[in-house]
Amino acid sequence: MVGLSRRSWLGGVGALSLPASWPRRSWANDKFPSRPVTLIVPFPAGGTADTTFRVLATAAAGHLGQPIVVENRPGASATLGAVAMLSASSDGYRIAVTHSAVLRVQLMQKTPYDALQDFTPIIQIGAFNVGMVVRQDSPFKTWGDFIAEARKRPEEVNYGTNGPATAQNLAMVQVADIEKIKLIHVPFKGDSEGIAALLGAHIDAHAGGTILGDLVDNRQARWLAVFSDERLKRWPDAPTLYDLGYDVTAASPNGLIGPKGMPQEVVQRLHDAFKLALFDPQHVAIQEKYGQSIQYRDGADFGEVIRKNFEIEREKIRRAGLLRS
Repeated sequence: MVGLSRRSWLGGVGALSLPASWPRRSWANDKFPSRPVTLIVPFPAGGTADTTFRVLATAAAGHLGQPIVVENRPGASATLGAVAMLSASSDGYRIAVTHSAVLRVQLMQKTPYDALQDFTPIIQIGAFNVGMVVRQDSPFKTWGDFIAEARKRPEEVNYGTNGPATAQNLAMVQVADIEKIKLIHVPFKGDSEGIAALLGAHIDAHAGGTILGDLVDNRQARWLAVFSDERLKRWPDAPTLYDLGYDVTAASPNGLIGPKGMPQEVVQRLHDAFKLALFDPQHVAIQEKYGQSIQYRDGADFGEVIRKNFEIEREKIRRAGLLRS
C-alpha cells in the first residue's frame, strides 16, 4: 500500500480547507454566463416583437458580459419558444420569449407542455398591443364599413392574423359572435407574411402587431381599430374596441422563461441583466416607436401573472366555444 507522508497529507488538507472568514462563493453565479446565451423569439424576423426583443437582447448582453444570440422560431401560434424549453438544459443558456398565446393554445388543443408547470419565469417585459388595418385604397373607411360588408357578404370578407390562438384572432371571434357575422380567418406565420398578403390584395384586412403602424405612417394602410386597453399615443385617432362598443381587448403580457429547474442564482443573473436592459433608452425608444408598453415584474410576480392570465384566457376561450374538452 502506498503511504502518505505527514507533510503530503497536511498539504492536501491545506489545499481543501479555507479560513472561515473567507467569503463563500457561488460557483454557478461566478461562471454564468461563460458563453453566449440563446434567446428564442417565436416570431418571424423583422416583425415588431423580433425587432424589440433584439434591441433588448443587445442591451442585456452588455450587462451579462456575453453575447445573446436571437433565434427565430415562428409558427404554431408563436408557441415554439416554449416547446423548445422542454428539451433545453436548465443551465440558463437557452431561454425563450413567452406570451399569452402559449396559454391559449394549451386551452384549445393538446400540447406537449403545461404552461403552469414546465417553465421557470424569469422576468415580465411588457404587453403586446395589436390592431387591425386595411389597405389605404380599401373601400372600408371605418370599422363600421368592415362589419357592414361582412354582414352583407357572409363568409366572404376575410382577415389575417398570426394564428388561430393569437389574441387578435380570439378578439375577432368574439366580435363576430357579438355581431352575428361570419368572417373568414386566414392564418400566417407572422406579420411579415400577413403584410405581404394585405398589400398584395390577397386579404381584406390584417390584425397583428403594431408594426402595422409603419404601414399607416407610410400611407399604405389605415387603422380600423386597435385592440389594446386604451388608445395608443402614437396613433391617438385609432379607436379601441372599447370605443366601438365591445367589451373586448387583446393585450398580451409577455416576458422571458427558461426550462424547469433552473438554479435560482442563474435566474437572478438573467433577471438583473434584462431588468437593466428593459429601461435602457434604446429599448424604451423602440417600444414607444411601436406603441408597446413596458410592464416590469420579477420572476415570482410574472409567474403569478401567468397563473391569473391562464384563467382569464380560459374564460375568453370558453365564451368563444373553443375550449378543449
